[in-house]
Order: sequence, then C-alpha cells, then structure tokens
Amino acid sequence: MRENSWLQSANPAFRLMIATSWLAPEGWQEHQEKGIREAIGAGVDWTEYLRLVDRHRTPALSWAALKRVPGLEIPESARRELQKRSDACRMQAVRHSLMLTEVLQGFNCAGIPVMTLKGPLLSLELYGDVGLRQSKDLDLACTLEDISRAQTCLEALGWRLDPDYFPLTPRQLEGFLRHEFHIGFVQSSGDCCLELHWRNHGDTPAQTAAQWARCVPFVWQGSSCLAMNSIDLVLYLCSHGGRHGWMRAKWLGDMARIRAQENVDWQATMDYALRTGQERPLLATLRLLEYVYGLPVPDLKGDPWKNLPRFLIDSSLRTLKVAEDPAARGILAWFEDGFRLNRYDWLVMPHRTLRDILADFAYRRADFRVVRLPDSLYWAYVPLRPILWFWRRVLSGCRSANG
Repeated sequence: MRENSWLQSANPAFRLMIATSWLAPEGWQEHQEKGIREAIGAGVDWTEYLRLVDRHRTPALSWAALKRVPGLEIPESARRELQKRSDACRMQAVRHSLMLTEVLQGFNCAGIPVMTLKGPLLSLELYGDVGLRQSKDLDLACTLEDISRAQTCLEALGWRLDPDYFPLTPRQLEGFLRHEFHIGFVQSSGDCCLELHWRNHGDTPAQTAAQWARCVPFVWQGSSCLAMNSIDLVLYLCSHGGRHGWMRAKWLGDMARIRAQENVDWQATMDYALRTGQERPLLATLRLLEYVYGLPVPDLKGDPWKNLPRFLIDSSLRTLKVAEDPAARGILAWFEDGFRLNRYDWLVMPHRTLRDILADFAYRRADFRVVRLPDSLYWAYVPLRPILWFWRRVLSGCRSANG
C-alpha cells in the first residue's frame, strides 16, 4: 500500500470528508476510523467540512461514518447541521423509493422489462440501507425498442418530459437515439427527476445486448425488475464516475465499498474489460481507490497499469480537490473542465474510431432548438455547428446576463 501523499497534502476538512465519504465494511472499519481520528486531530474547520459534504453529496454516509467512531469531539453546531442534512437525505430517499415503486408497478403492468441503475436500490445493495446514498433523481433502463412504450407509461403515471427535451423530426430523433443514451422526465409535482436510459455511455449495441442477457432478476416491493450482474455494475460505475471526472467523492466511495467487500472476481472483471475495451476506466478507478482511500489494487495478471495514461489519475485527483461545484465556477472553468473531460474520454476509450469521434462532434441536440431545419437539410447542422455553439454559449449567455 503506497503512502498517500496526495491526501496528506490536503487540509483536514477535505481529509475528513474523504474519510467519511464511504462506509467501510468490518474488515476496513479500523482503517476508516484511523483516517477520521487523524483528520479531526489535525484541527478541522467544520464549516468547510459541511460545505465539502454538500459539494460531494455525502451527508448520510458522513453522519453514519462519524456516529460509529466512539469518543469523537464534534462541535454541537456541526453535529446538528450534519444530522439535519442526513435526515433530509434519508427523507428524499424515502420519497424516491415510493416513486420508484409506483414506476416499477406501472412498467410491470405494461409488460416492459426495466433495469434499475444507481439510486436507492444501489444504496440498498451496497449498504443494506436505501437512505445512505444521496441521489438527485431516479435512473432506469429499458431497451431501445421499448423507449416509446416506456415514455407512454411514464406519462400515464404523471411524469412529463424535462424542458430540455423537445419534439424532434424523424431525422433528428434518429440522431438523438444514436448519439445520446437517456431521456429526462420530471414528476408532475416537481419533486423528482427520472432518467430513462437505453444504453450506457460508450457502450456498443452488442455490449448493451450482453448486459441485458446477463442481468439478474429480483423483486422489490412486490414489483419485478432487473439488476446488472457484478461485473457489469463495476464497469458501469467506473465509466459513470470517469465520464464526470470523478467530481463527487460519493461515486468513488461506492467503488471503495465494493473493493473493500471483496465480493468481486477482479481478474474476471479485468478479462471481460479487456475483451470489450473497458480496461482503462477500470484500472484508473482501482488506482484512484489506492490514492484516495488507501485500498490496495487487486492482484491482476501481468502489470496492466504500466501503460495507463497518468492523466486519467491526475485529472481525477485534481477534480476531487476542486473546492466549488463545477457548475458554479464560471465560463473559463467551464472551458477547462470541458477540455479535461474530452481528453479523459479520448484516453479512456482508445479503441474508438476517428469516424465515431467525428460523428459525436458533429451532433448536438441543442442545435436543433436554435435552428429548426427540415430533415432534407439535416446535413447543414454540421457546417453550422461553430456558429450555433457561439450563439448558445456566448451571445445567449451575454443576453441572459444583461437581462
């Protein structure tokens, strides 16, 4: 286990947030407790700690981790604030669970197979408690063929399309389904959002079909649903966290829990990742767990890390330490984050062809809203992209700021 100089160079509030961003299983509980005690002993700015808990969305996990360490001296004001955040997280999880139950019942009645992603059921699987992971929305998956029926089912249950989505022409819809991977809905009361997926980011149609073939059926609250098998879940979580630059410690904390529980055959996972071109997200995540949580990398055949680009690690460590939520950092930070994420995508999926990259570059759904071209002129979106980008990002932003 290598010395964690990256974490030791951070301030005590950040180190405490990292130490409480997961709930260690019994074999690693002493290790987690040591990290918590060392961070607090170094003198924590509790206001900063609470802000970091909000930034990384770990309120219930952080409170649960602190509560099980005996004899901690936590200021009463910080204790109250963290417990309040934890209670709010748990109440939100209860509401989401009730909404999820209703949606699953609706899909069952309509005969639509549905797979659950993240959310309260991932919290239940990892921690035995639906309320420990904070989730802002529900994530479900159905097959591409069932998208239309699933949308009809959701609308009958009181969900409506998110305002970011709008009617598309047949050619625009074809591009949308090929280049994107989910569609958003909002609950009629506005209390919850739902993302309906038909594939995972970067997956090929063959990989998606294989995930459905390997998924595990289960029953929750009287409704039938499906879950990814352990290998697919690990690769999905690695891809999801990396695609967002690992900007939330809660995502890495989920992987820390999985790694520490030792319920995954890591060599089998690596073998499958190599066959499907997903080895770099997996290897980068395992190395991050070593740096951030001190969890040793698994013993894999050969030395698969020797050719892993160092940028995949360094950029993620840097993003984790960013003090502010990325959405609040302004236009220059937006450019920087976009460049870093694009470079991450480029390095993490080296098997993508130039044609795939150019096709993704040529597509932006937001362009369809700015200029509504008929399908006969769909090709014109490609040469217009730089102008439409400037219109959306610069001119429209200036008008909003001055308005």
